[in-house]
Amino acid sequence: MSLCIIYKVVAIFNLNNIRYTHNMTCDVSFKIAKLAEGNESYAAFNQRIVNTKMPVIGVRVPDLRRLARELAPDMSAADISKLLTARNESFDYVLLCGLLITHARLDDQTAIDLTKQYLPHVDSWAHIDVFVEKKRRFAGEMWWDFALECLLSEAEFTVRYGVVSLMTNFLDEAHIDQVFAALRNVTHDGYYVEMALAWLYATAAVNFFEKTLAELENRQIDTWTRNKAYQKMRESRRFTPRQQQIIIKNKRASG
Repeated sequence: MSLCIIYKVVAIFNLNNIRYTHNMTCDVSFKIAKLAEGNESYAAFNQRIVNTKMPVIGVRVPDLRRLARELAPDMSAADISKLLTARNESFDYVLLCGLLITHARLDDQTAIDLTKQYLPHVDSWAHIDVFVEKKRRFAGEMWWDFALECLLSEAEFTVRYGVVSLMTNFLDEAHIDQVFAALRNVTHDGYYVEMALAWLYATAAVNFFEKTLAELENRQIDTWTRNKAYQKMRESRRFTPRQQQIIIKNKRASG
């Protein structure tokens, strides 16, 4: 086979690959648009809530989850990667890509690799909090190591992903001490990181009350995060009246 013919074959393959990616992206975007029909007021409302710079099409999260479950069985890792590589201009599109990673039949390493590709597209807390789900498969050693890796990132939402992952799948007796130890190494002071940390401490206190309050008094935890954690505990109905009295006392002492 001549070199010229080889070049033509490669060119045709690349063109077909581009067309396939374009068609798949257009199909997904069309499905998102159909689900958003009539949701203009919700889109405007959600734009403010999720605080994204991307356009919000207006698909409700349960509908996006259903679409992800519908598409995921026929999606390969390469397909999801291509969707992430394509021009994706909407909040809804990016979130759907995340949900596809969650629902597709992928081994752990492949799912982690795709998550690494997904995170740079994220610009909203909702891209993280909706994406992270409590599942046994996400509570394995590889996911633990990946969460710890994310805590050391310079990207605000990647760090938030690490915190929310630990909170969702590793707040148990076997990991609680290691979780607290890992969080002491978080240095990112972004708002969405500190809010996630406060959320984790308030959640941990439900099952590990004394241990969490002792950790909150660790001077490595900044005052804002500590007080926000106490505030979240005060707003929760998951604590006894006696525990609430202790929370109030500690919050006052914290300043």
